[in-house]
Formats: sequence, structure tokens, C-alpha cells
Amino acid sequence: MNIPLNPNHIRIIACLSLLAGSASCEQNTNPSLPAASNKQSREIMGTFAEVTAFAADKRTAKRAVKAGYLRLEEINSKMSGYLPDSEVSTINALAADEALKVSADTMLVMAASKEYAQASGGVFDVTCKPLVSLWKQAGQSGRLPTEEAIASARKQVGWSKVILDKDNAAVSLSESGIHIDLGAIAKGYGLDVAAEAMKETGATSGLVNVGGDVVAFGSHGDTGQPWIVGIRHPFDSDAIYGKLAVVDRAVATSGNQQRFSMIDGKRYSHIVDPRTGMPAEEAPSVTVIATTGMAADAWATIFSVLTVNEGKQLAKTIDGLEVLWLWGTADEIKSEQTPGFDQFVTD
Repeated sequence: MNIPLNPNHIRIIACLSLLAGSASCEQNTNPSLPAASNKQSREIMGTFAEVTAFAADKRTAKRAVKAGYLRLEEINSKMSGYLPDSEVSTINALAADEALKVSADTMLVMAASKEYAQASGGVFDVTCKPLVSLWKQAGQSGRLPTEEAIASARKQVGWSKVILDKDNAAVSLSESGIHIDLGAIAKGYGLDVAAEAMKETGATSGLVNVGGDVVAFGSHGDTGQPWIVGIRHPFDSDAIYGKLAVVDRAVATSGNQQRFSMIDGKRYSHIVDPRTGMPAEEAPSVTVIATTGMAADAWATIFSVLTVNEGKQLAKTIDGLEVLWLWGTADEIKSEQTPGFDQFVTD
């Protein structure tokens, strides 16, 4: 599946600090727009984050940004597989006959993960870490894993091996050795709850950007216009392929632009298809626009694994979702998109 929440595993970062517009703490002169804003940047969830809030006054805007970061930190502390005392790490240490009572946040994300697994025919699988680790080791050694090694890792994978007891808010595993990794969905959920916390604190509009995945609520407070989000070029990490104008939307990009392995001169994605045990090969960049960060995050991973044609057919069945696929070469980029994607494209 996708990357874990770890400083060494950083997803694609859109150039939002340049594209989203100024967010200073100066008072504006338009009475129809919020009076003040606050923007703060820091590292969280193993990547760069930038949170911007507009509100009636400076104090409220600053409090809203703080509230957003607090929720991001809470989600990371519960769902990171790299913190030994997180709920996910504790679940991974369970024996087959044990259960762990978890927070409402973790139960919600675990339940959503099962729904995405079912909706994607098993493409989305939060137990895929053994395969991801196998291919990471292959990249480090420069040798392809053997068929036997892939088959062995696949035996440790299977979303149906995760058992949820919603009545008792408990998680258990059908066998020991299963390794849950919520890196392909937890960040998106974190964006959602951070935005909600900001609204509850008094923000009238804002943007939460973690590693290039964003949730934008309301219009940009300085202009009253949509937020502008950049799509990184799939073959040039320093360039922008295009721009999106969004209000009350989430945007996530998944692909192998920054995280990949070179083995025998061939580029292998860090995203692995749990159905085959092989890295995804179809499109090096998939951008999803959705109504929630969790949906954008999960579907971006799913569409990175499916072929473009499979993805286009599946996308037709999902309300509120738009997708852009990019592939080809630096000299000849090819693209496909869902019919409604153009409505968000801007100059």
C-alpha cells in the first residue's frame, strides 16, 4: 500500500506555500472578508505541514491554527506505526487471542479502511506492510525479491485478518504477525479533523497542508476566491504540472515521483499491489479531488494500483470524486481524467 507515517517516507509535496497566496496576520480592508489570518509551518507525521486560518481577529486565527495542529498530533500519536506506544503499534504486537480497546478516531479509520478494501476489491489493504518492506529491502540491496519471498510475505497480508468489535471499540487480529499500517489513510483523516477543530475554534476559512495532501474549507480569506493548489510535475520534482482552484475540497496526490527503487535499471514504485505482491506500474502520478481528506488519501492509493481503465470505470461509481492520471515520459506526458476534473483546473 502507501507510505507509513515516518520522516524517511515523505509523500509528494505540492508547492502550496507559493500557490495558496499570502496568509499574513495583517488586517484586511474588505469588511466582507475575515479580518485577520495566521499561518504556521512545522514538521508533523514525518513531513512538512502548513496550516492557515482566517478568522474575525488575530487571536482567534492563531488559536484555530493551534487547534488544527493539536488534532494532527493526536492522530499521529494514535496511528503512527513508528511510535512504540501508539494504538497501531500496540495492535501489531497482539497475539491472535488478544484484543485492544482503541479510541474513537482509530476505530473510525480502521472501519473506513475495511470499507475501502471492499470497495476496491482488496486493492486497499492496511496489512500490506510485509510486502512494502520486502520491496524496500530489494531496493536497498539492488536485487529483486524471489518469488518465494513474495509468496511468503503475501501470507502475512489480508485485510480480512483484522477483526473490529465496534460495540466494544476493540481491535483484534485473527493471527499473530499481522502488521497494520494506516499510512495511506490516517493523514487524510488527520486533515479532516484538523479542519473541523479549526472551524470549532472560530476559523471562517482555512487550509491544512500535510506533505502536499490538503483540505481547504471556505474561500481564501484574503481574496474571497478559491484556494490554489499545485499538482507536482510527475517527471520534474521542481516543476508544477498544473493548478487547481478548490473550495471545501480535499486534494491528494499519490505516485512514485519521490519514492521509488531502481533495480537493474528499472524504476519500481513504493506502492505495492497486495493482490499480486508486485509494485504498481500503471501511472506514476494520480491526483484525487474529493469531499474529504480521508477519501482523497485512500482513493489516490487505490487508483495508483489499478490500471487507468480500471480506475476510470470505478471512479464512475463514486460520487464527489474527480481523478487525474499522469504517465508516459518527461518528453511526452500522457493523461486521463474524469469528466468533472476540468471544473477545478485553473491557470
